[in-house]
Amino acid sequence: MLIFLIAIPLVLVAIAIVLYLSTILYGAITGPFEGVFERRRFARYEARASQCDELIKHGEQQRALELLHAAFYPYTVRHRELASRVVNHHTALLSRAIALTAEAQGGTVRLLSLAKVDRLLSERSALQRRYFSASPGKGKDSRHEVNVALRMNGRDLSAALHQLVTEVAAMQRPPTLH
Repeated sequence: MLIFLIAIPLVLVAIAIVLYLSTILYGAITGPFEGVFERRRFARYEARASQCDELIKHGEQQRALELLHAAFYPYTVRHRELASRVVNHHTALLSRAIALTAEAQGGTVRLLSLAKVDRLLSERSALQRRYFSASPGKGKDSRHEVNVALRMNGRDLSAALHQLVTEVAAMQRPPTLH
């Protein structure tokens, strides 16, 4: 009976050690691959931006706008080397949106949704910087809290982009007479 009472805690400690070592080993193995998958996923969004450019060249503004909306990268960037590429990508997409908006409005840009998209992209960039400086654990500025804020920003950004696309598309349609 005494051996059984001693064996139970030892087995539990051994299981805990094996789980801890497995977690460390899993992190060491998957860490480099996560960056590869993230870069590959981002490359798909860059390809959408390139397709958007082709549509703009061919004068298909409506389809370009829809693809522009789909080209914004909505995910939290987990690797620093990719973060600046994503910010540059979003800036380039915003400039395309401004160009399409200016073309639809005859040279002027007066859309509230465009300003909202710009503000949300600035907030996203600041949140992404906070994500990298935040501690992985609990605390005032934990990565989990920043990640939640990034997801909320992504939803708001998607809604603002949808509104922008709708407004610009409405400007490009000829007015109908009733």
